[in-house]
Amino acid sequence: MKHQVSSKSKLMPKRKFRKQQQWTRKELMNYLVNHQIEAPLRVIATIVGGYLLGLPLFDKFIFISNQRYDGRYEKSFWDISFLLFYICVFTALRAAVMNHILNPLARWSGVPKKKHERFAEQGYSVLYYSISFSCGLYVMYHSPWWKDTSYYWRDYPVTDYDKSFKYYYLVQFAFWLQQIFVLQIEAPRKDYRELVLHHINTLLLISLSYCCNFTGVGNAVFVYMDCPDALLALAKALNYAAPGFFCNLTFFIMMVTWVYTRVYLYGGVIWSTATEPDLYVPVFKLDPLNGHWFPYFTKYIILGLMIGLYCLVLFWTAMIFKVLFRVLTSTEVTDVRSDDEGDGKEEFDEKKSN
Repeated sequence: MKHQVSSKSKLMPKRKFRKQQQWTRKELMNYLVNHQIEAPLRVIATIVGGYLLGLPLFDKFIFISNQRYDGRYEKSFWDISFLLFYICVFTALRAAVMNHILNPLARWSGVPKKKHERFAEQGYSVLYYSISFSCGLYVMYHSPWWKDTSYYWRDYPVTDYDKSFKYYYLVQFAFWLQQIFVLQIEAPRKDYRELVLHHINTLLLISLSYCCNFTGVGNAVFVYMDCPDALLALAKALNYAAPGFFCNLTFFIMMVTWVYTRVYLYGGVIWSTATEPDLYVPVFKLDPLNGHWFPYFTKYIILGLMIGLYCLVLFWTAMIFKVLFRVLTSTEVTDVRSDDEGDGKEEFDEKKSN
């Protein structure tokens, strides 16, 4: 008996410690959720303050680094610090825009109170994806792969970038990393599992494309994904604020754009990945010191991730056409696009937008 009592007494502190650890994690998450502006702003203010005081290395967080003598940029371990800084920027920016601009706009527009947060989420998505699509299109238009997909692979490895391209790619990377946090704090959606798979797949593709020097194809995928996302978020926001003709018109424009960019053009990127590296990659080898991260099996890793993303695209495409059918046959359009959890008619609003 004495032995049993002593064993229990030894286990009790461990259990208490584990419980305390779990509570600490929960408290940390609650703190981040409740201080989405203040917490990251402290980090941002510290870094900006250090930069303004002329302290060494603080500029590495705010600006891209590793500029060559000819003005072009290469990758650097300091890119990680840049990503961390802009994760904080996006966290504070998203919360500030939603709380101080979009939620008041929802009240002014007559959006039902319980939909204010959803309206703000979609409004922020409209702003971000419109800007990211515009910047990505500008970068792509001034790149050789604008009209020729073979330039995704020609001259591999391309290890240097102009200033605008590196900023664009790393800011997009930071945004998608910050979306991990967003996914945890938003109200759960009907397709939550698909969203998680989408985010994992997207982050793997971004990481591989940047680290392994496939940024040309990465730029194209960003553009083809961002355009319909902006229109989809706009259609959702209009559905909350002013359901009716303009909302439906935006939805139809989004649907056409979605099919063209995500199904057709992104399908072309997958076809290029399957067929063109064999024709245009000078040599398949693993030589990290010289920028070569492309042994032949790497093609199948990239292709597998792209096809996985394409399967999700087709899943959401089927949902969009299901909504189209309901819009054309139902007299109660707002029911079709409801986002109440557990509602069987929520396809439109529960479709992936992040």
